[in-house]
Amino acid sequence: MPPDSALSSVFLWLDVLLVACAAAAAVGVWMLHRRIQDLERGARGLAKLDDLAVSVKKLAGDRADLDLRRIEHVLIEIRDAERRLEDALIRVSEQALSRGLGSSALTPTSASLAERVTTRLVALGYERIQVVTPSSELERIASGDGEVTVEARRGGVACKGRVLVRGGALSDVDLKPAYATFP
Repeated sequence: MPPDSALSSVFLWLDVLLVACAAAAAVGVWMLHRRIQDLERGARGLAKLDDLAVSVKKLAGDRADLDLRRIEHVLIEIRDAERRLEDALIRVSEQALSRGLGSSALTPTSASLAERVTTRLVALGYERIQVVTPSSELERIASGDGEVTVEARRGGVACKGRVLVRGGALSDVDLKPAYATFP
């Protein structure tokens, strides 16, 4: 092989390599251009966030007069008033029952006394209530004075105690958690 043909062969391969590099660079530039266009479209979508931020600031300004702590206190007061009302209604119904102001169907019996005790304990937040006092004893207590022994749960804690009955009406509830009886 003459030296001129070897040299021309090298130049030919260099030309082919140069064209391939130029084509690769052109494809790379084209891909970068497409990626920049995609980013610009995404940025246009983010421009809407500025409008949203203005709307949120306006909404926050409109609601600045709402004080969440004040609302929370009002809700707590409503809950407490509801509990006091419920207790008052239970006391009034028990007094009416003990004085015989109710209908003849509401005469004090062991079942109605157990039901009144259960209702009172439910109103106080107890659950799984069991009246331990025998029904024969409840009949005697329903028309007079005495203590009704009960077991219940409150907040997942077992409680034991008594409900005092005076004149046929529930006068006091004395339940203590079971763990309080041990030192």
